[in-house]
Amino acid sequence: MEQTSDRVLAYAIELTGKERGKIKGNLYELDYSKHYERVKEKELPADTVKLIYERGEREIPAGRFFNGNPDPQLGKFERFEALPNDPDALQSLLQEERRSREQLSPGDFKAHITALRDGLIETEARRIVREMKRHYEPNSPNKTHFMAELSPAFMRLAATKDTDRLFSMLPYKTLSFSKIEGRHGMYALIDKGENRDREIRKPRPSIRAQIKTDKAKTAPKKAAAKTKNHDLEV
Repeated sequence: MEQTSDRVLAYAIELTGKERGKIKGNLYELDYSKHYERVKEKELPADTVKLIYERGEREIPAGRFFNGNPDPQLGKFERFEALPNDPDALQSLLQEERRSREQLSPGDFKAHITALRDGLIETEARRIVREMKRHYEPNSPNKTHFMAELSPAFMRLAATKDTDRLFSMLPYKTLSFSKIEGRHGMYALIDKGENRDREIRKPRPSIRAQIKTDKAKTAPKKAAAKTKNHDLEV
């Protein structure tokens, strides 16, 4: 699960087997708020917690404090499990969830990741534009520029091509990305005379991306369907 500035990205992972030394599985995107409500609605009573160690396990009542310290007899702590009061009800719920997943149409994992990255860049561009508009006077240390820090969360995920794309989406003629002496992080700066009453612009797709899109449109439907059937490799 990952949190962006606007929403929480949540996924369910289903492991399906092993192939050529790689674990295979399926990835399902979740609507976090709806999934949270569904989990609350379907929750099962569990009055016991099983603590699992490297040389055995023990059970304690749910709600009793425990930590991950080693046990003198059982060794290193590995994990814990909540034990439902009605195991059959749990199995029935798991089967229901599996049947609901089987009805979903397959997606293109690479296309999904590309869309997420594009959305991340656009969200950051919109945030910077809002930040530039928020100030009435230049806010750089020497008061010659308006500036906005590039989000640290964005910078942790961004590659060079992502910051280049962000730069191209910001609608300023005098834009530069720079570090500020005495401060951490990277900043977007524009001259104090720059017109800040603008919205982001969408960059043109690359020639390579356009050719790929055109090929996808003209490919036979049967072949296109096959390209969607990508398993997740973990």
